[in-house]
Amino acid sequence: MPDNGHRSGLISLLTDFGQRDSYVGQVKGIILGVFPAARLVDLTHDVPPQDVLEGAFQLATSWNSFPAGTVHLAVVDPGVGTARRPVAVSWKGHLFVLPDNGLMSLVLGPESPEQLVVLDRPAYHRANVSSTFHGRDLFGVVAAHLASGRSIDVVGSLSDPESIVRLPLPQIQRVPSSLTVPIVSVDHFGNCRMLLTRDDLPWPLDRIEVRCGALAISGIVTAYGDVAPGEALALFGSHGGLEVSVNGGNAARSWGIERGTLVEVGPGT
Repeated sequence: MPDNGHRSGLISLLTDFGQRDSYVGQVKGIILGVFPAARLVDLTHDVPPQDVLEGAFQLATSWNSFPAGTVHLAVVDPGVGTARRPVAVSWKGHLFVLPDNGLMSLVLGPESPEQLVVLDRPAYHRANVSSTFHGRDLFGVVAAHLASGRSIDVVGSLSDPESIVRLPLPQIQRVPSSLTVPIVSVDHFGNCRMLLTRDDLPWPLDRIEVRCGALAISGIVTAYGDVAPGEALALFGSHGGLEVSVNGGNAARSWGIERGTLVEVGPGT
C-alpha cells in the first residue's frame, strides 16, 4: 500500500559500520536530534564491509518482524558519494531508507515497491552532507523525519518504482534428478543458508539427499535436536529456506563451507 502516514515510532538500523568506531552512535544521535521520541532497534551492524548481498539477506529476514509503520534504515553503501541514488521506499505498510544499490532485492522478490522517492530535497538532509557518510547526514535525517510522521513524498521526488536497482540473485539450477543452489549467507552459528524453500522440492523430505562438497546428508529434519550432537543436518531455518547445520557445532567451519559454495539437493539413492 502507498504510504498512509501511520508510524510506529520505530526505526530499525542495519549497517556494515561495525561497533569499534563511533559511526553507529553518530547516526543515532542525528536521528534523536530530529525526532527525540524515536525508538531505535539495532538489527545488525556486522554486515561484512560493502557486502550488499548479505545486507539484502539480513534486511529480508528481519523487516517483517516489526509492526506496520516502522522505518527501516539500511546502509551498506560502497557507492556512497557517487551517482547511485539515495531513496526511500514504501512497501506493505513499512518504509525503507537506503542506497539504491540492490539492498531491497530480497525484500521485494519479483515485485516492485508501491512508492519510491529519490532523496533530493536538502531541507531533509544535514546542512553539510559528507560525501563519505550519507548514513548519518542524509539517510539518518530522512529516516527520523519519516518516523516522526512526514509523508514519503515530502522527503523526496517520486520516481518510477520499477526503476529500483536489483541484485543479480543466485538462481536454482534444475535438472530432472536434482537442484543445485549456492549458499547465500552463513550466520553466527555457522549455519549455511540457501534461498531454497519447501515448495521448490518435489520429493519427500525424508528421502532427500543434500550434498555439499564432501558432506552428504540423508533426509531433511525439523529441528537441530533431531540428530545426535556433532552430527550434520539439513532443515528449513527461520529465514524460510534450507540450511545446512551441525547440532551443537559449526557447519561452515567443520566442512569448509562459505557463501557461494554449491549445494546439490535431490532424491537419495
